[in-house]
Amino acid sequence: MTLGPESVTWRLGWYTRFELVVLGRGVLMQVAHPVIAAAVRDGYRADPFARLTRTITSSQLRLFGGEQAGQEAERLVRAHARIPGADEELFRWVHATSFDSLLTAYRLLRPRLPAIHEERLYREWRETGESLGIRTMPGDLTALREYLDDVVATQLKPTDGVDGLLEAFQLRTGKAPGAEHVPSALWPLVRPVAAQVLPDFAVGTLPEALRAKLGLEWTDRDGRRLRRWIRMIRVVSAFLPASLLHYPMPYRAMLSARSSRA
Repeated sequence: MTLGPESVTWRLGWYTRFELVVLGRGVLMQVAHPVIAAAVRDGYRADPFARLTRTITSSQLRLFGGEQAGQEAERLVRAHARIPGADEELFRWVHATSFDSLLTAYRLLRPRLPAIHEERLYREWRETGESLGIRTMPGDLTALREYLDDVVATQLKPTDGVDGLLEAFQLRTGKAPGAEHVPSALWPLVRPVAAQVLPDFAVGTLPEALRAKLGLEWTDRDGRRLRRWIRMIRVVSAFLPASLLHYPMPYRAMLSARSSRA
């Protein structure tokens, strides 16, 4: 399915730059899967932002790329076909955790959506998964939660991938993200804050059962700090122009959706 201006995804511009602080949560859930952990071994330690940037670009092309969406889906399927053990179940887990993490971010950082809009967002996400060969996504948000809880309980475990990602969150390499995320001149100032924000959001927003299973400590003090980050991001987001708050591709899609409804 190719999304367009009539979709809730386009009308919302779906995710902003700030909501991507929770993507670390999704990646943690993914690398706790042994097959995925083996596929990305040491990839995040070397350059914590390179793989994330590729993921963001791919996601935006498939959601907001119009005619390019199908081409990107085909490229992604070809690329992952070379991964040992990659099958529809693995794609389903990545697709499910990515949506669940973005929805978690939206709920934390932006005004709460009506339930009907959340369900439609999920339906659109589920339908875009069909272009990746995923035919068996859970049918609604309730079923999605049950699926996530079941995989956490039965398949996930501490892996080298989890350790590598948590180490990468400390940003010790000093490598800056691409300029599309943070201007390089600002990175020396942003890095110490990002090294706190990324692990706080990633660990603090994990399902509690998975946090316990991975042996990740989370105290009341940590929770209070996370809530301060959330309040700060909400305030800053309220004052940023939409053109800066959103990535260019979702922003253009949002403008297109509004224009078509005018």
